[in-house]
Amino acid sequence: APASSRQVVYGLVGSLALALVLVALTGMQMVTDVQQGGSVMGKELIIPEQQTTELKAVWHKLRNQAMDFYPDRIWLYAGKETALWGRGKQIGDLKALLRYGHYETQVMTFTSLDIAPVRAVCWDPHTHVIVFPPFEEYPDVHAIARTDLRHYVATGNNLVFLGGFATMGLMNDIFGFRLKAEVYQEGPFYRSPRYAPGTIFETLPERIGEIGQIYGTKIGSLPPGARSYYDTLGDSVVWSVRYGFGMLTYVGNNMQQAFEMGPWHKVLRASVAI
Repeated sequence: APASSRQVVYGLVGSLALALVLVALTGMQMVTDVQQGGSVMGKELIIPEQQTTELKAVWHKLRNQAMDFYPDRIWLYAGKETALWGRGKQIGDLKALLRYGHYETQVMTFTSLDIAPVRAVCWDPHTHVIVFPPFEEYPDVHAIARTDLRHYVATGNNLVFLGGFATMGLMNDIFGFRLKAEVYQEGPFYRSPRYAPGTIFETLPERIGEIGQIYGTKIGSLPPGARSYYDTLGDSVVWSVRYGFGMLTYVGNNMQQAFEMGPWHKVLRASVAI
């Protein structure tokens, strides 16, 4: 009797295993039929095609001020890596340029990219714009200071960088961009009919000349969502991109030329007020 019971049990187990194998094979066949556009149980299967949606950046003003808005307070970096270091006249000239027509605006300087000075500037609740002039040497910015700069922009503020190869390298390092410098592109540079309308750049000159030292950025290397306001033949010399709730703005002129710079000066002031 015990032997007969074991035979029955073995038979049931064998039957169950066979059934499981058949089910698995049937499922594999159904999957194959689906992948090949076949049918199951006489019914045609309709496989929907993958749908993709093109993502486009939606542009909004940084703040809701009127078009004639200008900041009351600006921080200007004048550290040892820049052409402003120890040069009171050049610092005064750039301050005057930023305050032109807006004499109530304060322009204050800081001279170190160490953690404490950068944090003091970034945590200033009354300042929403920091301007970095061209760098003559690549700056050493501590990782904590880089985080503070990213947070400063992401919370609704504006960083303005003036042109230079080291400037683009620093923007790449801090913000994870892949900007590529245009070694040289002959001007003039034309206001973009696509991106300038409806912005503070709309009323600026239609073109700006090749005056001073200009460092353009290859348009194809701009970060996603960036807007080029002045460019020519794939070379952008004025552009902005949103970062969080704030803005990063690049002006490709080093602003050290003394004469015939009126249009470029207007562009810089517009970039500060964006």
